[in-house]
Amino acid sequence: METSFIISLILNILAVLLTVVGTVVMMLGIVADEHLAGDGIKSIKYFTVQSNLLYGAYAAVYAVCQIIYTSQDKMPQTLCTLKYVFTVGVTLTMLTVVLYLAPIVEKSYPPLFKGANLYFHLLVPLLGVISFCFFEKGVKLSVIQALYGFIPFGLYGIFYSVNALIHAENGEVAEKYDWYRFLKGGTKSTIPAILIMTAATIGVCFGLRALNSI
Repeated sequence: METSFIISLILNILAVLLTVVGTVVMMLGIVADEHLAGDGIKSIKYFTVQSNLLYGAYAAVYAVCQIIYTSQDKMPQTLCTLKYVFTVGVTLTMLTVVLYLAPIVEKSYPPLFKGANLYFHLLVPLLGVISFCFFEKGVKLSVIQALYGFIPFGLYGIFYSVNALIHAENGEVAEKYDWYRFLKGGTKSTIPAILIMTAATIGVCFGLRALNSI
């Protein structure tokens, strides 16, 4: 195996292990507080948790395939494309926390990197970005395939928007239905929030694609 391929394999295995640890911490409610860190099964409502669990599960599949195929050049394109899709999800999670939730909503970084959040907001996403962009080179994605990365967020966005809007009262949405505070300015913020997150997600898609191709 090539050195880069071995490093990728190690990073994927590590991502699986950290996802398991993060899930255990989350389910036990260790260091859980009000900062997007609900304990137990109720945490599944967060895109953060969904994207990390999907990434961790697929990293396990991908690692097994790496052992079987022994070379990045031999890895089927479909496997690589799916790895990219799940990497987009965890990357979007990390950037949303770093660029929006921590500085704007919470006005503090430490609370969003405690307990399971340390794994799901930072460690697993970082491993995903590093492995895909720097050690899994040569994933040939067309423009259409690059947009596949938008699908998970797109589906979640529909669920999130509908759930928030049906619980709106007098143009306001309670935080328990708007846990990411995208509509903290009221329901009038819906369209701007959708447009911003759509642009951000597409930016992540093509950003990862570009870094992988360098």
